[in-house]
Amino acid sequence: MRWLRACANIPPRLRGARIGTGSYVSPRAVIQEPARIAIGQRTLVGRHVELVPQGGSITIGSDCSLNNHVVLYGAGGINVRDGCRIATGVVIVAFNHGVDDLSVPIRCQPITARGVVIENDVWIGARSILLDGVTVGSGSVIGAGSVVTRDVPEYAVVAGNPARVMRRRGVSQRTAMATAEPEP
Repeated sequence: MRWLRACANIPPRLRGARIGTGSYVSPRAVIQEPARIAIGQRTLVGRHVELVPQGGSITIGSDCSLNNHVVLYGAGGINVRDGCRIATGVVIVAFNHGVDDLSVPIRCQPITARGVVIENDVWIGARSILLDGVTVGSGSVIGAGSVVTRDVPEYAVVAGNPARVMRRRGVSQRTAMATAEPEP
C-alpha cells in the first residue's frame, strides 16, 4: 500500500485531483475527470472504486473509507463529509433520468441533478443505493442493501427498500419499546 503525500509524485490518472496528506487511492480505482474530485486527509479509496463526476463534482472528506466496488456518479454533485464509512458495493447516483415525455426516447430526455450530501460520521452498509436529492444526517447508519430515496435524519438507523427509520442511535431498543404507545 502506498500512501500519498502532499508533494508526492502523483500518478498521471490522478493529476488534477486534490488529494489530502495520508490518503490512499488504490491503483485499481477508476478515476474520471480528476480535476472535479477532492479527497481529504487520511482517506482510503479501495480497489475497483469508481469516481465518475459526469460534469459535476465529488468531494470526500478526511478520515473516510470507500471500500472495494463503491460507485459514485456525481453529475449533481456528491459531498461526503468527514469520518464516513462506505461499505463494499455501495452505489451513489446524484442524477435522475427524465421519463415524462412519451414522444422522446428515455435516453434522450433531460436529466435532473440535485446532488447527494452525506454529513459527518455516517456508516453506509454494503450494497446500499443512495439516489439523487438525498441528504444523510450526521451520525446515521444505513443498513446493508437499503435503497435511500429521501432524506435521513441525524442519528437515525435506516434500512429497507425504500429505506425507513428503524430507530434512533443513542436510544436503546428497550427504552424505545417501553416508551412506545401500545397498539389499539
